[in-house]
Amino acid sequence: MKSNKEMAISNHFDEITLTGFTFIADRLPNDFEECLIVEKDGHLSAACWYTGISRTCDGEPGIFYQSRGGELQVRDVLAWLPIERCSIDINKVSWNPEYHRIASFVDCLMVYAKDADPFLVIEYTGGDREDVVFKMDINTGKICVIDEDDRDEIDCIKGFLIDWYDNNKEKLVANYRSGSYTVLPE
Repeated sequence: MKSNKEMAISNHFDEITLTGFTFIADRLPNDFEECLIVEKDGHLSAACWYTGISRTCDGEPGIFYQSRGGELQVRDVLAWLPIERCSIDINKVSWNPEYHRIASFVDCLMVYAKDADPFLVIEYTGGDREDVVFKMDINTGKICVIDEDDRDEIDCIKGFLIDWYDNNKEKLVANYRSGSYTVLPE
């Protein structure tokens, strides 16, 4: 995993993937750079990189200092990411926790439901532009598009979602009436 553009990806309500880390073996941070650190044991930490000669240990090129006075040796660090360049668009990853994923298709369409809610929220993350969010009425299958942005693939996606709705209408309506949505086949 070479250093690349920093980004946060949310494919599910309860998951965020950060990319853009640099392996410690490939390159060290700049002096005094604040970093999000992946330790070799899998833990995440935050620390400031320091190369002061009197503060290094066992001939290593520097040390990570944590805010509570802790230290991380280079040998304990797998990868790092500059915190100043890392940001997460909270609106993209903070879904209402009452919604849960009930279906997904080809890793670019996720269907979310809030129990007893008459609408499904469907997120399309394909293409090279912003995500598109659809709302579908459980009782009619009618689809509304939010932020369509004149994308060519919208009509194709709508057709796919209508077919999916037709195949799962009885289960969707039954789940709505029972007040509890369940995971549906992909």
